[in-house]
Amino acid sequence: MTNAELICEKPGFNHKYVQSNSATPLAKSVRRGTQIAFCMALASVALAAPASAAKKFVTFDPPGSGHTVPTNIAAGAVTGWYEDSNFVDTGFVRAADGTITSFVPAGASMTIPESINDKGAIAGYYGDTGGNPHGFLRTADGTITTFDVPKSIYTYAYGISSAGAIAGSWWDVNGYYHGFVRNARGKIAQFDVPDDYGTVAQSINKHGTATGFYYDFDSIYHGFVRTDDGTITPFDYPQASNTEAASINDMGVITGAYEDGAYVNHGFVRAADGTFTSFDPPGSVTTIPYGIDSKGTITGVYMDSANAHHGFLRSPDGTFKSFDAPGSSSTWAQGIDGKEIAGFYIDNSGTYHGFLRGR
Repeated sequence: MTNAELICEKPGFNHKYVQSNSATPLAKSVRRGTQIAFCMALASVALAAPASAAKKFVTFDPPGSGHTVPTNIAAGAVTGWYEDSNFVDTGFVRAADGTITSFVPAGASMTIPESINDKGAIAGYYGDTGGNPHGFLRTADGTITTFDVPKSIYTYAYGISSAGAIAGSWWDVNGYYHGFVRNARGKIAQFDVPDDYGTVAQSINKHGTATGFYYDFDSIYHGFVRTDDGTITPFDYPQASNTEAASINDMGVITGAYEDGAYVNHGFVRAADGTFTSFDPPGSVTTIPYGIDSKGTITGVYMDSANAHHGFLRSPDGTFKSFDAPGSSSTWAQGIDGKEIAGFYIDNSGTYHGFLRGR
């Protein structure tokens, strides 16, 4: 499996737009199954129109980076990956004081960190010398533990909780996806939503409750929530043609995206009691939520009618702020903690850079 195929292999309900030979940083940055972004990324990137009044932005790149793609933030520390001078995708963590540390698991041909918790532990996946993906856990002291789900061909780790539990998916010998949760002691529980064709766990909270999506035999995508005792509850946004859960907070509130009957993508919030709220930032024609914090504030990216991409912040009361990194042609907000938003932007030369934005 090539590096490009390794990253593009993860399914999502807009997987039909994926070009498996695409190895652009934007293609690689699509995470948590939201392949919606591919449909946007493969189009020409328009110059971003001015958004709301700018908060303080901090931009950064690891030394030697050709492209920088942060994926998540917790307690002021940011993780992600960058393309080095040899075009190798390398993991990094940026501490709250701005110190950047690069890392790769032993024998890795590429490293894609997906999430970080408030203890500084990072979960993600890496490709071995043959390009085959395996999960990894990197603790705050730099120790890296690699792992595979038993009987898996490929293992992808996506979310990590404050308790150190990891959620992800694995691929079997027949090419089917299954979900897993790996607890802080390293014990792995495998699971599938009943009557699924493939299950992908994307996020997990401190209580061990995981969320993600599954697809059925008609290639329709649905959300699910799985509690720590193994109870699985499937769900769909009402009247949606496809539903995909992206992230869950410690209160059990879930955000994600759904596709309506006109194939337009919108954001949603699912409360712990199962109540849904749909949302779109003003001017959005496609909305992709990525992260939700402990209070229910959501961040992500939307596309406007001119095909320009902007970051957004949605407060629990439903109010929005949209934003663009200074000098950007495209801004992608990826993660949120109590004080900051982390993501990447593309400059006018097509180079990717990391950013932090105050709330």
